[in-house]
Amino acid sequence: MRRRIFLTILLISVITSSITSILTTYVYYNFYVNDAKQELKTIVTLAAEPQKWENTASINSSVNSILKSVDYSIRFTIIKKDGGVIHDSWKDEIEENHRDRPEVQGAFVKGYGEDLRYSNTVSSDMYYYAVKLNGDVVLRLSREISSINSVFAELLPMLFVLFIFVLIVVYFASSITSRKVLKPINEMTKSLDDMLEEGSNVNIKIYEEFEPLSNTIKDQKNKINEYINELKNERDNISFITGNMKEGFILLDHNKDILSINKSGKTMIGNENFELRNSRNILELTRSPKVIEKIDAALRENKHLVHDVETENNYYRYYFSPVIEHNKNFVKGLLVLIEDITIQKSAEIMRSEFTANVSHELKTPLTTMIGFAEMIKEGLITDHESVEKYSGLIYKEGMRLISLIEDLMRLSKIQEHTEHVEEKLVNLKDISEDVVVLLGSKAEGYNVKLILNADDVMMKANSNYINELLYNIIDNGIKYNIDGGSVNIRIYEEDESAKIVVSDTGVGIPLEHRDRIFERFYRVDKSRSKETGGTGLGLSIVKHIAELYDGTIDIKSSKNKGTEITIKFPK
Repeated sequence: MRRRIFLTILLISVITSSITSILTTYVYYNFYVNDAKQELKTIVTLAAEPQKWENTASINSSVNSILKSVDYSIRFTIIKKDGGVIHDSWKDEIEENHRDRPEVQGAFVKGYGEDLRYSNTVSSDMYYYAVKLNGDVVLRLSREISSINSVFAELLPMLFVLFIFVLIVVYFASSITSRKVLKPINEMTKSLDDMLEEGSNVNIKIYEEFEPLSNTIKDQKNKINEYINELKNERDNISFITGNMKEGFILLDHNKDILSINKSGKTMIGNENFELRNSRNILELTRSPKVIEKIDAALRENKHLVHDVETENNYYRYYFSPVIEHNKNFVKGLLVLIEDITIQKSAEIMRSEFTANVSHELKTPLTTMIGFAEMIKEGLITDHESVEKYSGLIYKEGMRLISLIEDLMRLSKIQEHTEHVEEKLVNLKDISEDVVVLLGSKAEGYNVKLILNADDVMMKANSNYINELLYNIIDNGIKYNIDGGSVNIRIYEEDESAKIVVSDTGVGIPLEHRDRIFERFYRVDKSRSKETGGTGLGLSIVKHIAELYDGTIDIKSSKNKGTEITIKFPK
């Protein structure tokens, strides 16, 4: 704007100077011509005495007298009424007739005449003035008048110097003027943010004409700030919500370019280091053919689709929801929501396995009992010894069935907390001593030695649950031990925690089974479990009791080298 103002002022000044120069030349030329005319008229009037122009001697005397009194050349011509030239001071003989000259005609008619025209004789503008001396003769005087071009050419150097001077003055004047004109505007622009701040004390002096503009800008700035704040709040809320979502969130446009993605989305899709910058396509995030196929189908068919993906350790469910433009059947983009369904899937698998295991575990003893009972019923077993033998087997299977059902009920109560249990400070040493006494005879039967090394460790818990926990761990140590082996039980405090460590010298647990031994009905050696009467629920009960009191379980074991189970309870 400053440059425009500067150039405008400069252009106006140049145009004004040019017009002034032309007008000055024209005025000067008119003044010069009028002055020349007036001088010539005066000379003619003073010299128009007939006796001075009667003969050659008097004519020459008059001409010389006049020329001495002026500093320019004057042409003297005496013309007869018929147009013939009697005398001419510039030429001796003139054959050309002057009767049709305007000044000559005027002189014979009015007594005087004048004319300004270009003369071919002298190749210049000439001013002619004639007076009648008598009825037959006219005296005409003429002088050369410079043309306006000649006058302008004479004035041109002076005008050029004046023009340059004016140009320099105008340059600096326009520069200063434009700076002064724009100074309030520049100050207002620089301080605009401060001026628009609410409660600002900045006071900039501006032109009255700009006050409505300034007020309008303030109003617009306030509206824009309100709108921007609303957008920021909305953006922050959306970012906060999506950032804290457990579900993965991916927003795509109709070209499948990613508009937004949260941290969970990157993790679930398997590309945690993905950075969203500029325009990045979904193919840069994942190359999964199934996912890309579902995205294309959802965008193309405008349908909500669901797709489950199984990874190495997790199960994910993808929801593809097209984003439709308001009141138009046009898909603007796609919202991809990823849900971690690992827990649900694991629960379904566990329920399925549990149902199968329960059915199998219940069916086996029932089938045995029904088979033996049917044999007795049909009279296939009649002797007392056989009846006693098979009745004992039926009794054993029945007791195993009752034990299984009791373990299932106990595990269900522990897991679902449906049973009200009284919790109080218990001494783990006292409970462990009771369990060792209870399992003493069984250990002797397996030729296994029980070694207890317990400190007085107090914790708040239900004594029956702790008793069952210790019973199941020590019982497993006895049943899966070697002949002449041992089970070592240590109870002590460490780092503000109560620790129970049970180690045995038994057959151990192979590495491939270690992660599954706490599952219901899972047995490492199914044949031996059947022989020992195990239900496959003991360690599952141990796990849920430990979890009930925020405990952790750690297992160290290898095949044929024994097992060490460490349970740690926070005090």
